[in-house]
Amino acid sequence: MLFLGIDPGKDKCGLALVDSVGRVVLQKIVPSNELIAEIEGISKGKRITVVMGNGTTARRYLPLVEELDLPVELVEEGYSTLEAKELYFRENGYGWQVILPKGLRSVRRPLDDYAARILVDRYLNSRKNM
Repeated sequence: MLFLGIDPGKDKCGLALVDSVGRVVLQKIVPSNELIAEIEGISKGKRITVVMGNGTTARRYLPLVEELDLPVELVEEGYSTLEAKELYFRENGYGWQVILPKGLRSVRRPLDDYAARILVDRYLNSRKNM
């Protein structure tokens, strides 16, 4: 079973395809207007559950994703960007920013794909606790 995390945004969406043990299969950022085509391409021939953040923008995309006839789970999106930033630094190193307080560290790229991974992690963790 695979889980497709989606961090929906107005201009771009983060995507993370993760297996049931948490290994990342695919991670990318796509323009919002390409989201549905991207999901169709990723999900072709695979058993996928879509895991989407429940923020304001999700209301815009939820009906479109549901039309793809894939299972959809909504998860709490709060603070996912902060967690994504931490995940990014854990995987890519802090460099010279290691000397800065956490709040002053900055990433020079969008983190929507990392936020999508956080959403899948939250979903998988909630299933473990059931």
